[in-house]
Amino acid sequence: MADKRPQFDYRHCMVCRICLYACPFGCLDDTKTGIDSHGKAYPALAQPERCTGCSLCARSCPLDAIAMKAV
Repeated sequence: MADKRPQFDYRHCMVCRICLYACPFGCLDDTKTGIDSHGKAYPALAQPERCTGCSLCARSCPLDAIAMKAV
């Protein structure tokens, strides 16, 4: 079980999907969240049981829209 999990700041997310591809464990998905008024489906931690807290998703985000938070 991970000590930390990604927390998304959707005010800064540009839905580039880089974090989805950066996660080596397939923890993230963009289909588990609502779609905003502009048609964007934001990333979310869809498989929390797979998350190891490696922070590759957070480190890959070009806008620092992901922070690793203690669970």
